[in-house]
Amino acid sequence: MSESRLPSSIEGHSIHDQPAHQNGCPVDPIEHAKAEKKLVRKIDFRLLPIMLITYGLQYYDKNTLSTAILYGMLDDLDLTETKNGVTYLTRYSTAAAAFYYGYIVAVLPMGLIFTRFPLAKTAFFFVLIWGIICILTVVVHSYRGFVVQRVFLGLAESAVSPAFVAITALWWKPQEQAKRLGIYYSSTGIFSMFTAIVNIGWGKTGGSHPWKSMYYFGGSFTIFWAILIYFIMPDSPLRPGRFFTEREKAILKRRFDEKSLWTISTAYQSLSTHRSVFGAKIINSWGYDSIRSTALMIPGGAMTVVTIWIFAYFADRYKNIRTILLSISTIPVIVGCLVVWQAPWHPRVGPLIGYYLVAAFGAPYVLLLSLATANTAGATKKGITTSAIFVGYVTGNIISSYLVFTQEKPIKYRSTWISVIVAMVFASCASLLLRYIYIKENKRRDALLDSSPSSSSRCDEPQSSQNDANDREKFEGTAIDGVPGLGDGMVYEDKTDKERMEFIYTY
Repeated sequence: MSESRLPSSIEGHSIHDQPAHQNGCPVDPIEHAKAEKKLVRKIDFRLLPIMLITYGLQYYDKNTLSTAILYGMLDDLDLTETKNGVTYLTRYSTAAAAFYYGYIVAVLPMGLIFTRFPLAKTAFFFVLIWGIICILTVVVHSYRGFVVQRVFLGLAESAVSPAFVAITALWWKPQEQAKRLGIYYSSTGIFSMFTAIVNIGWGKTGGSHPWKSMYYFGGSFTIFWAILIYFIMPDSPLRPGRFFTEREKAILKRRFDEKSLWTISTAYQSLSTHRSVFGAKIINSWGYDSIRSTALMIPGGAMTVVTIWIFAYFADRYKNIRTILLSISTIPVIVGCLVVWQAPWHPRVGPLIGYYLVAAFGAPYVLLLSLATANTAGATKKGITTSAIFVGYVTGNIISSYLVFTQEKPIKYRSTWISVIVAMVFASCASLLLRYIYIKENKRRDALLDSSPSSSSRCDEPQSSQNDANDREKFEGTAIDGVPGLGDGMVYEDKTDKERMEFIYTY
């Protein structure tokens, strides 16, 4: 296939599940499988650290906002209002939500941008801009200025998630994706712990405005990381660059090739992300000082990592259980909310345990992403679908920014926990509904394919028609070390899963 004829970050799984053939017959399948397994490990070591750290830095920025309010930001930027002796955090909530206003405006265009431009170079550009905007937080001196800065930060950071979903869809097969999504998304837990440790240090040594030191560090690290992305991240399986041998490139080419419930379900799940905005403040309200409140966020990060890895492992290990796993993964979150809401706050061990259970919210989100990437075909549709998911994600985050009411402290932030419980129940029901829809659609497609005449032929039989020979030529090119390439005659068709009746949904 002529690489110049394809979009640089095009999606495609139309041929990667087909066995390698040369002259119509399998070529050394055992050796090919070994070589492919080795290649997948190489892809993992090349891409997953980049994705994990980049996504983690994004979470560092979000978590730092939660921590910074314990170290002077509220007063420095006038983020509180006092009425009738009651202090309200509405301004802080608006500033936190402003990030997602920028995000929601840009995320759909970002999804389309990453299907049309080189992934690595485009990711480098937006991560660099994000780092610069992040470090400029320290020059903001007012509430209004902070809101504006947060909007622009959201615009820049909206590129990260669509880029990584596109990368996951490009480089890994559907049954490989859940584990990889889980690994890089678990960075939310890893960096939650990292943020707490680093910011404890800045809280003690950061001068008269410790929160500014936190943003100096985060912004500088992000800028440095953007430069590394430029040099070490390959663009696509069709343009892997100097990182892969010719035989590996041939295997890469061979591997290359719903629904509104996604958006709604993600929006509901994202309501539980209040912990990244108000986590430190909630723990602080239980009577801990700023340093201890920050330190006590570390176990929550560990819970996020462990639950994501467990559910992602089983999602890839066993076929067609993802929707069931998604429902199961909401249970710890629901239990955690009930514990924080209903358990006595003295002793404080009860609400802490509940809070750590709520930190399991990352698992259902990862499972939802894995379902979306596996069940959407066509570069354009995949870009739109994943962007729609992040629109839902942003909507949930905007709402969650306003669901922690300081005046509800005497009733244990009741509205917060009720909203998360409702969100998890809805997400669980929606996943089971998707399961029903996909099973029914798969059966319909199987029936249609069974009723149509087969165009396949055996290797030891002559081809039945000139059309079969022509079709094979489209997929076969010059073999490299026994691995057939893709012929220049192949023309990429940006067909969706709806247009490809051979497409089978994963559930």
